[in-house]
Amino acid sequence: MARVNLRAAFMRGMASSVTAQQVFTNRADEMAAFRRSLDGLHQILDEAELSPVVDRVQGRRNVLTFYGVGGIGKTTLSHELERRLLEEAQDAGHDDVVSIRIDLSEEGATDIEGLLLRIRAGLGRLGNRWPAFDLALASYWARAHPGESLQEFLDALPTVRRASRSIGLNDQIAASVAQIVPAGVGGLAGLAQRAALGTYRIIRDRVREGRLLGECELFAELVEADADYETLSFFPYLLAWDLERQRRSRRPRVCVFLDTFEVFGSRTDRIEERFLQRCVYLMPNILFVITGRNRVDWADSGIKGELDFTGRERWPYLHFNNDSIEPRQHLVGYLSDVDADSYLREALTRDGLPAIPSEVRERIIAGGQGLPLYLDLSVSHFVELLARGGDPSVDDFGGSFTAVASRSLRDLPQEERDLVRTAALVDRVDAALLRAGQPSLSDGAVARFLRRPFLTHDDAYEYPYALHMALRSAIGEADRGLPDGWSDRDRREVAARLLGRLGERLGPSAGRGVIAQALESGLKLSGGYGVFDDWMVRATQRLVEAGQWTGIGAGLTVQRTDVSDFRAMHAAIQGIQLRRSGSASEAVRVLDNAAEEVGANTLAAQLVRLHLAHALRNQGNYTRAADIYRGLIDGEFDAAARYWLCDYDYLNGRFVRALATLQAHGSRDASDKGECLRLIGHIWRVNARFAEAADSYTEAIELARAEGLAAAEAKALANMAQTTCWLGDMSAVAEVASQARGLLDLVPNPVELVKIRSAEAVAAVMAGEFGLGSDAVDGTRRLADGIGYRGGHNLADVAEILLHVRTGDYDGAQRTRVELDQRTRSSGGNTYWVAIATAWIDGVEIAVGSRPVVDWIDEAVTSLSRWAELTAPR
Repeated sequence: MARVNLRAAFMRGMASSVTAQQVFTNRADEMAAFRRSLDGLHQILDEAELSPVVDRVQGRRNVLTFYGVGGIGKTTLSHELERRLLEEAQDAGHDDVVSIRIDLSEEGATDIEGLLLRIRAGLGRLGNRWPAFDLALASYWARAHPGESLQEFLDALPTVRRASRSIGLNDQIAASVAQIVPAGVGGLAGLAQRAALGTYRIIRDRVREGRLLGECELFAELVEADADYETLSFFPYLLAWDLERQRRSRRPRVCVFLDTFEVFGSRTDRIEERFLQRCVYLMPNILFVITGRNRVDWADSGIKGELDFTGRERWPYLHFNNDSIEPRQHLVGYLSDVDADSYLREALTRDGLPAIPSEVRERIIAGGQGLPLYLDLSVSHFVELLARGGDPSVDDFGGSFTAVASRSLRDLPQEERDLVRTAALVDRVDAALLRAGQPSLSDGAVARFLRRPFLTHDDAYEYPYALHMALRSAIGEADRGLPDGWSDRDRREVAARLLGRLGERLGPSAGRGVIAQALESGLKLSGGYGVFDDWMVRATQRLVEAGQWTGIGAGLTVQRTDVSDFRAMHAAIQGIQLRRSGSASEAVRVLDNAAEEVGANTLAAQLVRLHLAHALRNQGNYTRAADIYRGLIDGEFDAAARYWLCDYDYLNGRFVRALATLQAHGSRDASDKGECLRLIGHIWRVNARFAEAADSYTEAIELARAEGLAAAEAKALANMAQTTCWLGDMSAVAEVASQARGLLDLVPNPVELVKIRSAEAVAAVMAGEFGLGSDAVDGTRRLADGIGYRGGHNLADVAEILLHVRTGDYDGAQRTRVELDQRTRSSGGNTYWVAIATAWIDGVEIAVGSRPVVDWIDEAVTSLSRWAELTAPR
């Protein structure tokens, strides 16, 4: 409304007697409900014997909801509530009132990291002391974002950047860390991963010693928990705990306005909503004002399992039957005729009187039926008629919302009609994107269009302009009835140009926020208008590799498109999300069906097959996965396919071929080179060429340290322990194992802990410490069972067979060898250990003829003799 009124004020120049007014239709009931909710919440908090922040079973009374159809004025209401809250606080001289606004339809708004940091930035206006949250965040950040500074992340998304820089969020958090961590150790700069991990280690050790925030229940658990989104989603409790300790003359009043809540209804699952609900539940000392199209169903008992906190006990004021006690849920209805007339009378005035005649106002009110957006567009139309020197009449107004949209289109010059049609194809635009869609138009035409009142502007976005969603939908229908309306082919051609331009913006340095926004718009264009561009495949893989797979294609449907590449992309996204969430079998089914449908070797088809192979590996079907990887050679994902094929050769004893391929492999980056070095080390190790294996692992360790790759360093150290153990030097194994475990405390990887324990078992047996060796074998099996790592039992079997042979229990050795043989044959990998065990039990000659055949680096007799010598008495 403000943009309409502002435009009206300038339309007629100095000679105009028409004045535009800032108008907010008086929704008195809603305003009163907000005041009662805020007062009521603080009364509950002040009177509580035990703060609900600490007493986490108390029902929550901190959610006020306004819901209703699109265009009804919910967002306007939300903004007005916020404006009056801050205005009244300023008038009263209060500096302890904070408002935090989050539009959930914004790019990255439902990502738990960005959401929490925006709330923390808002709270930072109350002061810079938030120790529980800041220290826990520093511990999380060191492990979840190795090598990435917090400031880089804050700057990646415009909405987060704007909120954080306004209060110097990075500096505030760094100051909290500096009080605990000595200068020079690390912090959140992200310049060196080991330094950042040093920060975590210091915080963790202080917590374990009981010298850091011992009074904050669960602080220690959150600091030491895995650094993932699941853990992070409980950090709001720490913010609430810090807020309770803000020392002021009265309790600070904080409101978080969550707009466009209906975005969660379009998601295939409720993971992101579950994370957000935890924020709301764990921060009972903050009032959350939710606006959206639907009621919030958290008080319903039938949604158990989808969300954590459900039912009336958790949300006593959100159920259907509560129609009096605030805060509660309010249906935002259409404006009454009186309110609608009040808006139209005040929106435009001439000499202090309504500029829109009463009969015109009556016609608009009758057609709009109380929909604020309808009134808004009608005022715009009135302004256009005045600007042309016309005298608006009753016949110029009324009709359906589509009719109003048609009039809005007709009011525009031809070039601007094409621009509004272009803008209606995508969620958000900027000048460059509009020019890409309409390349024949001048910069001036685009600039004039961007000043139109039906466009909203928010420079927090990469693409800052947007049409109202209801108007976007209506324009498509209205356009079909106009003489110059676009055909389906016209829309498809423009959509293709827009799609191409979106991809051009994604260079190698593009941030993941920009990539995600472009991909979301691209997928909608592709699904809605039957266009496709290969950059979407690459963008999807970049986001997956960065771990940002949960939000890709949220709410996307196949729609009515016969573009096979889009259908393949949709299936690939589904399969990725299923596999990453632990549903490998379902992922295989979805991706299998897509692979059969696509057929052609397009980039989208390659993406489907790559992730089908990964899902098959998760299932344990190595053979079929390898077939798919072979088909990806020389394609977009050639490097990944070649690596996994080398790993497959290694698992099946084709050592000569695997080694030759790896040695000829050109690495993409340090991480890829490190993986190749480790796999080369594996091959040398299982061929009993321990010196070469140690050299390869040493190079991998040094590379990881130089690049600050702690996770890769931990893996290489574990592999070094698996090599050193065969020399029987328990102290050397213990030293390497200690280094590896220290890193694994920071970057957890339980599979590597199984490998380390198995190495300790072998080292003990080789050193003649059979009791310690037996205990370590049992420990290896327990660790493997605890994480469902089937390969861990192969390692335990090898150590146990070695133990039996060294103690003369050949019957026991043979029994374990049978189990090892069955397990490795069924899994399709590690079968070479059976030949090695046979050399220990039955001798090298028999082992040479064992099946399946192993392609040893040296002659079979030579390699197996080296293994056999390890069991000789010492």
